[in-house]
Amino acid sequence: MKKSTLLITIAALLSYNYGQAQTQLPNAGFEEWENEGTPTMEPKNWSSIKTSDALAALAPEVLSRDAGRNSNYSAVLEVKSAFGIAANGIMTNGRVHADMNPANGYVFTDVNDDQWNTPFSDRPDSIAGWYKYAPKNNDRGKIEVLLHTGDVGQLPTNATTVANTIGTARYDIENEASEWTRFSVPFEYLSSDNPDYILVVITSGDSTIAKTGSKLWIDDIQLIYNTEDEDEDISVKEWENSSKYFSAFYNNGWINIRLNDAIKAESYQIIDINGRVIQNGIFKDNIPFNQAKGMYILQVMTKKGIISKKIAIF
Repeated sequence: MKKSTLLITIAALLSYNYGQAQTQLPNAGFEEWENEGTPTMEPKNWSSIKTSDALAALAPEVLSRDAGRNSNYSAVLEVKSAFGIAANGIMTNGRVHADMNPANGYVFTDVNDDQWNTPFSDRPDSIAGWYKYAPKNNDRGKIEVLLHTGDVGQLPTNATTVANTIGTARYDIENEASEWTRFSVPFEYLSSDNPDYILVVITSGDSTIAKTGSKLWIDDIQLIYNTEDEDEDISVKEWENSSKYFSAFYNNGWINIRLNDAIKAESYQIIDINGRVIQNGIFKDNIPFNQAKGMYILQVMTKKGIISKKIAIF
């Protein structure tokens, strides 16, 4: 994994010029790749078990690429079998520590080598992105983020590294998704300090019980920051009562949506009564919708979080 120092520098300059922290993860759209055509092909600034600190030569290739959501590429992770062991589909902006016993594996920030660390001093509100998922035997994937200080950062954390934790975010992917689906999860902060580093791990399988064949596509990861002028008059408690800020109705093949002017919408998804995402995309005031009669849930993703409303199709 080769660090793109230019991208990190540009992100820092943008953060400074706009007067507030808006730093993003480098190459979070997975458009840039290195070592193409070799077993160690990886997105720049990201790594997997083929460049782990141990067993790299014996490890299967669990990271590849495919067509992106709205661009050239996405990253693809797949659980593969090696020596009778299910090697998790895994990717990190740090480095993988591999072991023949999956329970002893982890990812870590190596502060002594710029290849394997991402300096980061901001406090984002949430992390969001897009995925598709094809699990095997009720497997589940995850996106997990650690903001930490000090010279040690590790996921999963242990008794030593937990003391360095500033904040964490985790999203578990539990259901099949054949279409691009947006995720968003807030950070939980344990300290008022700013971090020194950010460590991200993405997997297509469930830790030590990952199932061979589980496959995850991931694209367009974004760190979300609330600014003072966005939704400043809406409390978290009020947010749970969406009707005050959000109206929607179905009419002749279209869902018409009206949001309070204070709300900055990004995208939407529509869920059926079985919990399946059946439609999603960039937010618009009028969304074409041609599905069977019944009750659906419309979710609108905003800078502050997700607001939802039931929609009846007659």
